Amino acid sequence: MGDGRTTVVMSFHRVGEEADFAAFAERVAADAAEDAGFFGWQASVLASPLLDWAIAVRFREESSVHDWLDRARDLITGSGYQRASIEFIIDGAPRTPGVVVVNEAVESGREAAFVETAEHLAQLERAQPGWEGSSVFPPGGILTSWSSVIRFRTESQLEAWLASPALTEALPRFQAHLSEEAKVTTATTFGSTLRVTDGKAVVTPDWKTALAILLVLYPTVMLLAKFVGPTLSAIAPQPWLGTFLNLAISIVLLTWVLMPLSARLLRRWLDPVEGAGVKVSLLGAAGVCAGYLLLFLIFGTVGFLQL
Repeated sequence: MGDGRTTVVMSFHRVGEEADFAAFAERVAADAAEDAGFFGWQASVLASPLLDWAIAVRFREESSVHDWLDRARDLITGSGYQRASIEFIIDGAPRTPGVVVVNEAVESGREAAFVETAEHLAQLERAQPGWEGSSVFPPGGILTSWSSVIRFRTESQLEAWLASPALTEALPRFQAHLSEEAKVTTATTFGSTLRVTDGKAVVTPDWKTALAILLVLYPTVMLLAKFVGPTLSAIAPQPWLGTFLNLAISIVLLTWVLMPLSARLLRRWLDPVEGAGVKVSLLGAAGVCAGYLLLFLIFGTVGFLQL
């Protein structure tokens, strides 16, 4: 699901007949197609009782997704199907911690066996703490290969599953149906990217994550000190309270706005597989350091930004 566009994946509780849900998915897709930013859609595998029913709709940009969701609210909520979750996947990486996207190149002729293995994995996942649901999408529509979306409540619960002996034991059976290694991606809260390769979980090196955090934290602190600090001092003159409020605002901005944005802009460099090479690592680090210098120039020379 990674092509620079934004995909919204809506999972629903299983109610009624598969054919009725398939018709509902068609109505959802037809409604989304009226939006200028619409790119395509795909429904998940519906026949398995162990897998969630889900609809993936892709748009050219994130703003189009939100415009459509606001417009289609009555269509979705009035359908009789209760939505279990909604996930945003931007350039192949899920926005929500605890959600993993798995892209699978299934060998021709092994599709049915692959779905059976996905059901087996779903049974194993069901026994794990924090598991919320799993859905599997066949190729077609917006997808060129099979794709699975697995949801846990928290990032740590997902990481525990990825490192579990149960998954390690099940991987050979899963990989036997693939023509190449599955690509597993999940974005962590502070910009790291977790991938599974050669059966092992790998994550963005800490030094890259630290540089990315500093790149957005420094201007955040400077701007808050200049424009929000005086207001906070008036509202909360006690240093202990003012500091707490300042930190709370910074963390909210970092977690839900700035780090997801930086993770998207620095996606390849932060990717522990694509960005593992020396050349990519050095070029990315040089770009981040250039960003530091630009910030120094801005905050050091622009008059109204001076503290």
